[in-house]
Amino acid sequence: MLIAAGRWRVFTAATATALSLAAVTVALFGAQVWVDFVKVGMPAQNLVLADPQFVATPFYPTVFMNVRGLGASYAQAMTVQLCFSACAAAAVGWAFRLRGRADSQHLMALFLTCSVAATPYLLAYDTLATCFAALMLLDSSKLDAPGRRSAQLVYWLPIIQLGLGAAHVPGPALIPPIFAIYLLMRIKSSTTAAEALA
Repeated sequence: MLIAAGRWRVFTAATATALSLAAVTVALFGAQVWVDFVKVGMPAQNLVLADPQFVATPFYPTVFMNVRGLGASYAQAMTVQLCFSACAAAAVGWAFRLRGRADSQHLMALFLTCSVAATPYLLAYDTLATCFAALMLLDSSKLDAPGRRSAQLVYWLPIIQLGLGAAHVPGPALIPPIFAIYLLMRIKSSTTAAEALA
């Protein structure tokens, strides 16, 4: 998003902040915490994703976990997830690169929604920022009827995922991509109208 928007100062500041936080962590706890994260933490995440018992399926509103819940192999589910991830990255890149004059709340909601759609490892409570963006759009009356329904589904996504995921019923992970498609259409139509007036 930052690269597509040409926000180089923000990108540089974010990079410096991340490096500073890593340095502070090393200063306080030693370098071993990062070694453990790479050697223990990241493999543990992969174990959760590859679990043949599908224990975590109800808690992950991701395309990957929804496909795994159908009984697909790790490789099959990751292939589907990668397709969604590529589409999400392309959508954000397009919106921020070519449609910089779009409404900032729509752009923010698109970025956060695509962030949810792009990752295989995301728990239900990690959708809070996307929910907040959807609620902001609802509050500002920037959504039509289909947009309001999509935003309401985003709001209810954690409970929908928990309910359907417990029965290994796929589908909740499609809510963010559907909302993202809606937002893309809104951004395209609003910037096309702005260009026509210019």
